[in-house]
Amino acid sequence: MSSLIDQPGARSLTTLPTADVVTGRRRRLRPGGPPRLSSAERYRRAEALQGILRELELDVLLLAGNDYRGHKGALRWACDYNLLHRYGYVVVPPGDEPELLLPLNLAAGRAGGWNAKVRYARDTSSGIPERLRQLGPMRRIGVVGLAEVMKVADYLALRAAFPEAELVDAQQAFERVRSRKSPEEQEGLRESAAISDACFERLLELVRPGVTERELGAAMYERCYALGGEDPLYLSMYPESPGDGTVAGKFAPPADRVLRPGDVHIFSFEQIGPMGYWVELARMIVLGEPDELQVRMNAAVAAGMEAGRALMRPGNRPDQVQRAILDAVARYRTWSSYWSGHGLGQDVIEEPWLGLEIVQDRDVASAWTLEEGMALSNHPYCVDLEERAIAYMADSYFVRDGGGEILSRHPLDLYVV
Repeated sequence: MSSLIDQPGARSLTTLPTADVVTGRRRRLRPGGPPRLSSAERYRRAEALQGILRELELDVLLLAGNDYRGHKGALRWACDYNLLHRYGYVVVPPGDEPELLLPLNLAAGRAGGWNAKVRYARDTSSGIPERLRQLGPMRRIGVVGLAEVMKVADYLALRAAFPEAELVDAQQAFERVRSRKSPEEQEGLRESAAISDACFERLLELVRPGVTERELGAAMYERCYALGGEDPLYLSMYPESPGDGTVAGKFAPPADRVLRPGDVHIFSFEQIGPMGYWVELARMIVLGEPDELQVRMNAAVAAGMEAGRALMRPGNRPDQVQRAILDAVARYRTWSSYWSGHGLGQDVIEEPWLGLEIVQDRDVASAWTLEEGMALSNHPYCVDLEERAIAYMADSYFVRDGGGEILSRHPLDLYVV
């Protein structure tokens, strides 16, 4: 008995319309409804996935996703499907458009925006091999998410079902493709940034001594959801001292910590807008008149971010951007972390990384070259050389000829309440 349950809805690449061009206006299923990417964008992505199949000489391409902020964007990019629970896959057959393969208990969930074909499996460990056998002999199977995302049980089942086939890590090929943001994708990022800006404005209305971080987080989440945002993450960053006068930075979701006069409230807010694109926004707020150290720390981060922004130009390498950040913050008697940012899109962390030779999860940051329209986050974390204070801010950018285009309209000031 087959373990797969089909849901029709997909069309082949040869019949997928291409006439719905980008006009600069957001598309909606109905007046006032959520914006939807055009069929032209859908076709562009489907063709890009076919290009990976050809480049890597694959018999099929499998994209893995799970319910984690950095591990589910591949499903949305390929099928406009926002995975809200558990895990799932996209299967890309040669010459056909992507289709979803999901656990059966997700059948009651919301459909994706593109009404892509869906196959539900009672057990993905048997459902994946069953679907691939339907496509013919398997010599080379490409997997996006092979190293970090795919379930171990599904990997072992795939390996057992096709012992002669080569499993090809297709992550970098996919990262290269999705790093180039189309005009519609850029519109999605702008919309997300506008929501984050509005959330920050709400925070400024409420922040004061005596307020808890939990109260601020609740207000940020409320404003985010009211404006169409999803998956928000509000973090508070603050210094802790072991009692010797030095401090170390801590960050956590909002809790019952009460803000006091003289505190610097450093927050980080991440969320996706209705089109599914992540942005990051972080600023520093001082409760009362700032002292010299607070002003200097804010200036250090601002200088690092501006130095990095200036080098976010096509043709530059990520390590050049990072080096500029480190040099700039050093002039304020601070040091910064060894990587300061990364690509943004339908995953909160995409390639490339803004770092030197070694960054998190990667050996060579400078293997990339920046291109027009790439989306980047930049969030230096700075520490005073005498370890008396910390500082942090974040923005989202597009790579442009004249340097990074900032998506937030809020300046890198130290906000005084």
